[in-house]
Amino acid sequence: MSVNDLVPKIITGSPGVKANPRADFVPDMFDQLITTKGYRMWWSRAGVCPCEQNKQTQQPQLNCPLCRGKGYFYYLPDVAVIDGSPVDAYGNAVDLNTAGDGVSIYVVKTALTEDVQVFEKFGEWVFGTTRGTVQWQNRLGYRDRLVERDSVMPWNQIVITDGTGTMKVTGGFDKAGIRYPVVELIYCRSIAREYRLNRDLILTPTGELEWMITPPDPKTRLSITYTMHPVWIVMDYVHAIRDTLVSFKAKAKADEFRKLPLQAMMKLDFLVEPEGE
Repeated sequence: MSVNDLVPKIITGSPGVKANPRADFVPDMFDQLITTKGYRMWWSRAGVCPCEQNKQTQQPQLNCPLCRGKGYFYYLPDVAVIDGSPVDAYGNAVDLNTAGDGVSIYVVKTALTEDVQVFEKFGEWVFGTTRGTVQWQNRLGYRDRLVERDSVMPWNQIVITDGTGTMKVTGGFDKAGIRYPVVELIYCRSIAREYRLNRDLILTPTGELEWMITPPDPKTRLSITYTMHPVWIVMDYVHAIRDTLVSFKAKAKADEFRKLPLQAMMKLDFLVEPEGE
């Protein structure tokens, strides 16, 4: 080995060897697959909340009205508006959620099945995770939120009543309200008695619970079981930059750089951010 072998070199192609034909990815066909096979979800972008209390721990304020103690707040991704209606990149009409901070997109979920070998390597960190693939225009970011529009799952929590006529959706760690909008109330009770839907409580269109009877005394602890739409948090970028060059048969036309559908790992938000005390 000579000294020249240690000098860094730049290689831009195969030396004297004709490149073999490659099978190019067809982004448009994959986009069609996502639209036809994907799940409908509300997508919200994440922003770091400016409420952090110190530089050492970057601990957010638990009573922050913006992030509700999570350290991140959520806002609506850029959506074009034509003639007063939101549209996507192709001019198709899109849906926005009631809060106005989420847009409906399609997400293909994979790797939901528990793999024992994966648990042996990564432990319980992978519990409650899935990989989500979205169309290339939807550039998911770290800690972005995706809420299922159709699927539901049961949820249990404690609510400490305030004596008012409504149990509001707070979305935070505290027990002063309901964490998620209620899809269907399954059961509700205090130590002293149980409460039934349409007899003692009614469900509002926004997922809150209103009392039909005199509300329990303030600071009464209620155990509530209900169904809610699962909330996913983007935890990393599995294939955030898997873009490619698309080759054309006509040699006169140069290869085109194309962004490919993005895949990222998502985790159920209550496993990312515990319920708290």
